[in-house]
Amino acid sequence: MATAQESKGRTPIFIGRWTPKILFSLKERPHRHGELRRHLGSVSQRMLTRTLRNLESTGLVARRITTSKAITVEYSLTQLGKSIITPLRGMCRWARKYSRQVSADVHFPGAYQ
Repeated sequence: MATAQESKGRTPIFIGRWTPKILFSLKERPHRHGELRRHLGSVSQRMLTRTLRNLESTGLVARRITTSKAITVEYSLTQLGKSIITPLRGMCRWARKYSRQVSADVHFPGAYQ
């Protein structure tokens, strides 16, 4: 069991609106920031950057900078990030099945694949 002191150094995993969508998008293959934004649709630049930073700090997403002719940044799932896909998919199935009985707004579009 973690003590209060041990948990202070850890970053909490926050499952917000865009977290599952980003994780499921990166499941297929790594994406550059612009690609990911186009793929997700209506996410703002600020929210995408904020969510990617959070996922990177929790160890679920890796950020790779390449320097060929131009500097590019690519995001991909880490091994830890890949391991959360199956439980997250199960949560999405649960949300779809019990959405009428849950009082909170539970909605994961596109995550039921």
